[in-house]
Amino acid sequence: MNQTNELNISLEHHLLEVLNALPTILPDDLAVQLSAFISSPSSNTVIPYHILLKISQWSRSPTGLKALQSSSLDPRSYSMVSLLAGTRTSPEKNFPAYVATDPETERRHAANDKKAVSTVVNGVLSVAGTGFATWWASERTGLRLEWRALFATFIALVVALAEIILYMIWDSRRSTKKTERVPRILLRNKKLEEDSNKAGTVNATAASSSTDPHHSALRQRLVQPASIPHDSLVT
Repeated sequence: MNQTNELNISLEHHLLEVLNALPTILPDDLAVQLSAFISSPSSNTVIPYHILLKISQWSRSPTGLKALQSSSLDPRSYSMVSLLAGTRTSPEKNFPAYVATDPETERRHAANDKKAVSTVVNGVLSVAGTGFATWWASERTGLRLEWRALFATFIALVVALAEIILYMIWDSRRSTKKTERVPRILLRNKKLEEDSNKAGTVNATAASSSTDPHHSALRQRLVQPASIPHDSLVT
């Protein structure tokens, strides 16, 4: 099924006023489809998008233009831009709430973008500065103008190649750090979960030991000799 047929448009008051004048001049099949939605506006709050599209296409046809003009209606009022103005698409659907990104992540992305821009600018300045310095220094070598230009261009290209290689290395390391950051966080969370589970197991073992009758009787027998009176030991 075409996705256009699944879209609904909110049936606003101004749109309803424009459509109410059409059922008597529309083709029979299109008039029946439209009347089903505008006959009882209190129960129908939406109208399918494909019906409005058919009305717009009909209004641009020679038959539609003639019918609208004979009814003293403006054909421009039935273009898709005019029909959709002030309406909402699929108002009956509940779209998921917008989940804001982590501010720390946004700050890190902005910092990385600034670093990338500054790196590119520094590379361009290095290439231009090297070429100019080579051109200026070769003035005292006695070379002709064209050789000086070729020499400066060659040195600038070498520096540009080096800058490109350095940028690729820096970008690959930055991408590797991004991919490694998520597994590290997952491992840290897993370790914390395991530690909490171990702590819960130890606490449960201690609690069960304190309520075990065997351990209680054993502790009682160990304590009893210390509580026997000294006179009974002498006799």
